[in-house]
Amino acid sequence: MKKYEIYLPLKYNDGTEIEPEKFKQIREELVAVFGALTVSSQSAPYQGSWKYAGVDFIDDIVKIEIIAGDDRKTARFFRGFKEHLKQLLRQIDILITEQHIRTI
Repeated sequence: MKKYEIYLPLKYNDGTEIEPEKFKQIREELVAVFGALTVSSQSAPYQGSWKYAGVDFIDDIVKIEIIAGDDRKTARFFRGFKEHLKQLLRQIDILITEQHIRTI
């Protein structure tokens, strides 16, 4: 099994807030594929700092976690989903991590 973590900004790169409907759409898309997910609270988000082309960015972010099989189909899905998220949320990049896990 693998745990995938998707870190989503709450604002576009220009500082305007991302519409709540987009987060709902993302959740619905992921639940349709994987059947379940866990989302951090949007009222107490994480904060990420990063630098791109000499510009410092500080983002309030939410984290989505998905437990899925450790197979090529799932890995391929997340590579494509990352590109989808970058377009949908108008981002330079979206951080998605994967970890090997064992469930109890």
